[in-house]
Amino acid sequence: MMKPTLLFIDDCEVMCHFLVQYFDSHYRAQAFQSAANAWRWLDAGNFPDLIILDLKMPEVSGAEMLSQLKYSALFCDIPVIILSSIDNSQERVRCLHAGAADYLVKPFNPKELEYKIQFHIRLSKAQ
Repeated sequence: MMKPTLLFIDDCEVMCHFLVQYFDSHYRAQAFQSAANAWRWLDAGNFPDLIILDLKMPEVSGAEMLSQLKYSALFCDIPVIILSSIDNSQERVRCLHAGAADYLVKPFNPKELEYKIQFHIRLSKAQ
């Protein structure tokens, strides 16, 4: 059985490296530091089982990327977890309303993120 694929999009190189290393044993983990590079990977025919997306990124923000993903006929059903340093209830509600499956605030417990990933992948496969 193939491992599920996770796509991490975060402008912090250290965060990308950490996430890939942490999740690589149970998932195929791919990370990009910009929305543009992530889109190139997606447009090349890659379909992750789940996307973990930071909000604060240069050029295209995570909120814009989320909106583009949810507008896309190809990618709209992929669950997106927001992983952000923005700890603001209004921002969490805005992201959830825009289609995010979940929202986790940095600094975070990687085990909590792991459980959220497992939950949302199971949920999306059941639908």
